[in-house]
Amino acid sequence: MHKASVDNRTRVLNAARELLQTRGINAFSHRDLAERVGIKSSSVHYYFPTKEDLGVALIRSYQHELTEFFEATATLPTVIERLTRFCGLFEGTAKAGGRLCLAGMLASDFATLGPSLQSEVRAFFQLVEAWLAAQAALSKPERSPAANADLSQLAFSLLEGVLLSARVFDDPDRTRRAARHIQQLFGSPSVQTNTVGIEVAHVFLLGHLSMDRFIWS
Repeated sequence: MHKASVDNRTRVLNAARELLQTRGINAFSHRDLAERVGIKSSSVHYYFPTKEDLGVALIRSYQHELTEFFEATATLPTVIERLTRFCGLFEGTAKAGGRLCLAGMLASDFATLGPSLQSEVRAFFQLVEAWLAAQAALSKPERSPAANADLSQLAFSLLEGVLLSARVFDDPDRTRRAARHIQQLFGSPSVQTNTVGIEVAHVFLLGHLSMDRFIWS
């Protein structure tokens, strides 16, 4: 593939990523992408014949980035430091022009996705929950595997939900407050809060309702 072709494919992916994270996968077309990138609509179809192909490419790229992130943070000495870095990804997303998590946006349209894209989205969520469960196990070895799994689902639901409320209220700092509660849930002695506040309970419910739309297998 020629360099210009590779560059155009990357530009299409970048434009699609922005649109997906701000509008959702069903709210833009190949023509919209062509206009943004400055190429013909037929060229977009050449790179990604269907919306399904485009979505799969996007979520695979997103998962690759996350895997590299997990590998890079594995050398950090404490669970809390790794969690802080992970939660920072959500804070960065909240500050990036009203974007939401790419996987979370796909999850909100899960029923409309094709089987291959559904499978990729589910795999992404499972990757994140497995990593969070591993951090939970490290933070308190006496905690049971079932409790670690529950905690990982709670934490991820909270983070996905806080992105929604941060967008609604134009308040990216909500992600930072959610991160403090997650540290508490994982057992950080430095977090001096005794209850999960109304805001945190609310954003957890938002995230849980969004994630509950999956058909888990």
